[in-house]
Amino acid sequence: MQPEIFAAGAVLWRQGEEGPELALIHRPKYGDWTFPKGKLKRGEHLLAAAQREVFEETGIRPVLGRPLSPSFYDKEGRLKRVDYWCATPASDDAVDEAVDPREVDDLEWVPLASVSDRLTYERDQPVLEEFTGLTARETVPLIFVRHAVAMSKADWFDQDELRPLNQRGRERAQQLEVLLSAYPAGQAFSATSARCLETLLPYCAAEGVAVTGLPEFTLGTSKPAEATARLEEIIASGKPAIVCGHGETIDEAITFASGRLGTSVPVGPLEKGSFVVFHTAAGRLVDTEQHD
Repeated sequence: MQPEIFAAGAVLWRQGEEGPELALIHRPKYGDWTFPKGKLKRGEHLLAAAQREVFEETGIRPVLGRPLSPSFYDKEGRLKRVDYWCATPASDDAVDEAVDPREVDDLEWVPLASVSDRLTYERDQPVLEEFTGLTARETVPLIFVRHAVAMSKADWFDQDELRPLNQRGRERAQQLEVLLSAYPAGQAFSATSARCLETLLPYCAAEGVAVTGLPEFTLGTSKPAEATARLEEIIASGKPAIVCGHGETIDEAITFASGRLGTSVPVGPLEKGSFVVFHTAAGRLVDTEQHD
């Protein structure tokens, strides 16, 4: 049976005085205690849905970390899939007005050791068990983005570096603003080609992040040794980072980074406008996710 209902949410947690505390919500319609989640709207991306649903049910803007395994269960004769992420609050303040009390009338931060007894549904237990078993809950993302669709090469054959995104590419760049904002804001790097810089522009403008042009990742001017040295610097900084480049250079960067972080990840080749997230901890790769 194929999934017919798609939903997204998060295990929202914070560090309490005696260890991790998880946010559980109470829904008066069902009289239950569960993790914040909800169904996707038509055409909505999983990452966007996870951000929106957590905010609408808790008033807290989540910052997504590593993904958790999806939960599958029967919902009135239809198979439902819920994708979860680990998440932390973007700030200490909640926007209470964002929560409809008819949908959620209470939120409690529950110590990790007590969460199992508070959850209403058995289907939530595997999600909790996976979160509990993680050796690294606080992770740093390294995101590789392939530029979105650009204008035809035939019209820019002698000025390829200036070739901009087309309408479809600009629309994807606007979508990436929402999707990339799900993760911690940090450094942004891009090949110096217009189509690569434009792909990150909406995100950088919205997040107030400066983008640094990297000639070593630009087609026609790339120098492998300089590119790997730059990636070494980015990884060694231990800060969240986004790197946008061309198909050829971004695939090479992904291959190098996966080896540098201690594993071999079967990623790519990325489609235009797609991205992969490397979740790292203590300089090692602990999880990945790819969004096409």
